[in-house]
Amino acid sequence: MARDMAEVVEQEDDDEDEESGDEGAAVTSRFEVDTSYHKHEEYKDGVVTIGCVGYTNVGKSSLLNGLVGTKVVSVSKTPGHTKHFQTIFLTPTVRLCDCPGLVFPSLVERPMQILAGIYPIAQVQEPFSAIMFLAQRINLPKLLKLKHPEADEEGHSGQWSAFDICDAWAEKRGFQTAKAARNDVYRAANNILRLACDGRICLCMRPPEYSKRKAMWETAEETLQLRDKIGKVLGNRLMTGRQARLAAEEEAQDEEADDETEDECEDEEDDDEPIGSSNPFALLAED
Repeated sequence: MARDMAEVVEQEDDDEDEESGDEGAAVTSRFEVDTSYHKHEEYKDGVVTIGCVGYTNVGKSSLLNGLVGTKVVSVSKTPGHTKHFQTIFLTPTVRLCDCPGLVFPSLVERPMQILAGIYPIAQVQEPFSAIMFLAQRINLPKLLKLKHPEADEEGHSGQWSAFDICDAWAEKRGFQTAKAARNDVYRAANNILRLACDGRICLCMRPPEYSKRKAMWETAEETLQLRDKIGKVLGNRLMTGRQARLAAEEEAQDEEADDETEDECEDEEDDDEPIGSSNPFALLAED
């Protein structure tokens, strides 16, 4: 009897293994990925398709609007505004594609995503790591003219931390909490991050191995062209400011000259007027 029961249990186990194997094969066949070679068609149905791919908030949708010449897709400075794949026909045979931005968290760390405008600041729950990332590369206390919260009367203070920078910025800007009237460091941190994203606090990165190939980078053709463009822009700004200043000075001098001319004309009119003409007894005095 025990032997018969053991045979029955073994047979049931074999049936269950077969069923599970059949289910696994079905699942594998159902979700099998087609990896066969697919030949690319440059003009499918007589239409060429051009797509924009890149990080979020880099201007893909704005580029499409510029190419079309009118607003055909919605744009916003908030990262991740484009949610769906969109196609727009530029001509009957040219189709433009706009897609949501691509982010690779394993390649770009979170503080860099925030400062580059890839990650929305409104969704940042802990902004102090991004502030520390920025402060390690830019002298924020000197740039923002901050006073250390623990500075003594002589101005001596200890090392700056991300919290100290936010506390000092909140004190300077008057950011306070509603209930306790304390310095709102979280609002101050978000404000600093927005200044960095808007370009009012500039953060730039050098190319890889810049120190080893510094001479090559400084004499590169792109560097020289960029330097010339910057020089022309700054020169135009200086010339514009100088011309405006000279024009304002000339206008002020012309106004002063006009005022002096008017005063002289009034004095001459007063000299030509006969003495005592306004006195009703002037004729009696002449007799």
